Amino acid sequence: MRTPRILNLCFLCATLLVGAFAGSHTWERYQKLEATRGAEAEAKAQLDALISKTVAKRSLIDKLKHDPEYVEKMIRQKLNYAKPEETVFKFEYDGS
Repeated sequence: MRTPRILNLCFLCATLLVGAFAGSHTWERYQKLEATRGAEAEAKAQLDALISKTVAKRSLIDKLKHDPEYVEKMIRQKLNYAKPEETVFKFEYDGS
């Protein structure tokens, strides 16, 4: 009568060991999955930021290609160009 109890106890211990191993393995995989999801969300946020920058740059390029007034404005602002009859005043601002 003692042998079935010992076998049942051994079977129970083996089942608990297999269950503990499977549970720990499953937990590790779940943690990796969550880390991957976090990385994916971060990558999507970076992609969205890059897409919005790309749209803004394409809009600027389109303006530079098709809007002569905008081109003239940029040339005046960035390169300090002026028409022959104009005088350009340049002011420097001291932030302190």
